[in-house]
Amino acid sequence: MKKIILIFILASMISCNGTHRVDVWKTVAIAPGDSIVLQRLKAPATVEIKNLSHKTINLVSELNIPKTIIANSEFQYRLPKKSRLTMENPNSDSVSIHLHYSSSRPVLINNKELR
Repeated sequence: MKKIILIFILASMISCNGTHRVDVWKTVAIAPGDSIVLQRLKAPATVEIKNLSHKTINLVSELNIPKTIIANSEFQYRLPKKSRLTMENPNSDSVSIHLHYSSSRPVLINNKELR
């Protein structure tokens, strides 16, 4: 009986493997001349960026996406696996963004994993 329960528990753990999603909501300030880098993704991720400031933010990527996020606007995109995205602040004032990403694997931002 104990072996059957153990097998059942292991089978349920294996079937649930890979269903965990990373869902992060974070408000971040970008200093003047600084940038935030979403490292090469290990899995596709949905990214939503809201520009909370009155200045534009530059986007740098190898993907075909808009090059800027204008003041008080929003950007949504589904980033494919192995892509990367850089958000740069070319202004003399700091800007605030509200970052939301969802993925099946953790996303590294400036070599750190946000939670």
